Amino acid sequence: MPALAPILAVDDSAPIREMIVSVLGPRGHPVVTAGNGREALLRLRAAVQPYVVLLDVVMPLLDGIGLCQEIERDDELRDAGHRIILMSSTVRFALPDIPPTAGQLAKPFTRQQLIAAVEAARLSA
Repeated sequence: MPALAPILAVDDSAPIREMIVSVLGPRGHPVVTAGNGREALLRLRAAVQPYVVLLDVVMPLLDGIGLCQEIERDDELRDAGHRIILMSSTVRFALPDIPPTAGQLAKPFTRQQLIAAVEAARLSA
């Protein structure tokens, strides 16, 4: 059985990061976390294989939109094949600056919605 895609959970909320680890880790996904976009950028640049990135839109230092822009500007990151799932409120998703990504996960989300979003992103790779 092939290894499951590694997950990068990026959220400034520790409880949300912990919930993602507790749900996806036991399902066989290696999960790495980052508390903001700058930390996530370092993790993405050091990645050996593409991540499924669960990315909060609203964060300090570098938000999710800014991280998507950084990835788009960097040829190596853009070509790496990372699959991004944005996490935010449905109201935030309605704004025009939301970039096209592998998926969206409206907060608050259930464990089942989380698993479904990751599976859909993994299958679309």
